Amino acid sequence: MPADVVLVNPAYAFPPFTEQDRRAIRDDAFIMDLPSDPFLYPPMGLLSIGTALRRGGFSVQGIDCNATPMTMEQLARRCEGAKVVGIQLLVANTRSVYQLVRHMAGRGYEVVIGGPWPSVEPEVVAKMALRYGISGEGEISFVQLCDALIHGKGKAEDIPGIIIAEDHERVYTKMPELLPDLNDWLPDRDFMRSPLYRQPFKGRIEVALGSRGCPFDCIFCYCSSPSPNSMFNKSRWLDADVLVKDLSDTLKKYQPRYIEMMDETFTVNRKWVREVCQGILDAGLKFEWGAKTRMDLLDPDLLELMGRAGCTKIGFGLESGVYDLRKNMKKNFGNDKVKEIFRAANQFNIDPACTIIFGHPGETEDDMKASVEMVKQCEVAYVEFHIMVLIPKTTLFYQALKEGKVKEDAYDKFMYGEAAYPEYAPGELTALDMRRIHRDAVKEFYLRPDYIFRQARRARRPGDLLQYARAAASVLGKSSLAEPIWRLGRALPQ
Repeated sequence: MPADVVLVNPAYAFPPFTEQDRRAIRDDAFIMDLPSDPFLYPPMGLLSIGTALRRGGFSVQGIDCNATPMTMEQLARRCEGAKVVGIQLLVANTRSVYQLVRHMAGRGYEVVIGGPWPSVEPEVVAKMALRYGISGEGEISFVQLCDALIHGKGKAEDIPGIIIAEDHERVYTKMPELLPDLNDWLPDRDFMRSPLYRQPFKGRIEVALGSRGCPFDCIFCYCSSPSPNSMFNKSRWLDADVLVKDLSDTLKKYQPRYIEMMDETFTVNRKWVREVCQGILDAGLKFEWGAKTRMDLLDPDLLELMGRAGCTKIGFGLESGVYDLRKNMKKNFGNDKVKEIFRAANQFNIDPACTIIFGHPGETEDDMKASVEMVKQCEVAYVEFHIMVLIPKTTLFYQALKEGKVKEDAYDKFMYGEAAYPEYAPGELTALDMRRIHRDAVKEFYLRPDYIFRQARRARRPGDLLQYARAAASVLGKSSLAEPIWRLGRALPQ
C-alpha cells in the first residue's frame, strides 16, 4: 500500500540526457553546487520531518534522488498513491524542482515545497504553480498541513509557517514558529539510507545534529538574508545528554567508523561542547567524529578536549587567506588566529579542513593566490575550493545588484531555464578566469609531494590509505582540463 506522505530530496538535474543536454549541463554554472560522489550526505531536515510524520500517525516514504538517480517520470510514478508529496527546495535545485513539479501535476497527490528557499522567498510557491509551501521548520507545521489535507483536521490557513498561493499569484503567509524543544525531534536514520553517503578521506558516514542555526551574518550566507523567521540565525541546542544518547544509539545500531556533526557552527556554545565531549568520554564511546565551526570560536584547550573525545576532523569556513576580505565578509579573525588553530588541530591529531571561496568583492587574483599559499603553509588536511555563487536576499546579493553584476529576476530566469545560476566574479575577472583560477588552485594544493606524504602519515588504519587514494582521484578529477570545473567530479547518469 502506498505511503500517505512521500518526502523527496530532489536531484539537481534529472536524467536522461541527450548529448545536447549533457553539454548544456556541463557548461552551466549552477552545476557547480551539485553534490559530487564523495560529498553525499543524508538530508538531515527530511530525516527529522520523517520522525514527526511517523509520530503523527502517517505512513511515510523517503526518496533521495541524489543517492538513487531516476528520471522525473520514474519519480512521479513512485509517488502515485500518496496523498502528499513534500519536496525540499534549496536555491541551487530550483530549476530541477520547477521541472519536477510540472511533471508531477495531475497525478492525484498534493505537492508541497519547503526548505531554505520558500522560507526566504514565499512567492516561489506561486511561481511554481503550487498551492502550498512551508516557511521555517516543518516538523510541526508540515504534519499539521498533512492532517488538514488528508484527514480534514483544522484549517491550512491557521498553521504557523504556512504559505498558500491563491490563483498562482497572490500569496498568503503566516509567521512560522520555532520548535520549542529540539530534544523531541531526533532524526530517523532508517528513513533514508544509502551506501553512497560518504565524505572525502572518511568514506561512509553517519550523521548527527546537536544544534540548529548560526548567530553570525556572513554576507554571502542565508543568515544575512531578511528571513521572515529566525531559523537560520538563532542558535538552539539539544541537551548534551540527549545528543550523547543519540550518538550511543547510532553506534550500537549502525556501527559506523565515523559520524559527522551537521551543525552549522558546532562551537558557538563552548560550555555545551565541553559537556558533549565529557559525556562521550564518560560513556566510554569510542568512535571518530567531525564537525565544522568558525576559528574565532575555538582555542587549543577546547580542541584538545574534542580530540580526546574522538574528534578527528574539524572544518572551517576560512573563505580567504586575506584578513581584510574576511573582515568584510563578517569573519573578523586575524591570520595569527588562523595559524594558531590549524597548528593546534594538527598537534592534537585532528585533521583540519576548510573552504576557500574565490570571488569576494574587491578580491584580486593575487589575493586568491595568497589564500592558496596560506592553506599550503598551514598544513591543512583538506581544502574545498569554490567559486562564489550568489544566494538570494543576502547582503552580497544586494551588493552585486548595485554593481550591476546580477538582476532582480536572476533566480526566476534560472528557475525557468532561461539563465545560469548567478555567480559573482570581482572586478574585471570573467567566469572563464574564475574557472582557471579554481583549477590551478586544486592542482597546486593537491599535487605537492609533501602534501601526499603528509596525508599518508595521517592514516590511522590500513584502509585509510585506500580511502585517501580514492578521495584524491576524485579531487584531481575536478581539475581535468577536458571537463568544465562546474561538474565538480560528478559523472552524469547515462
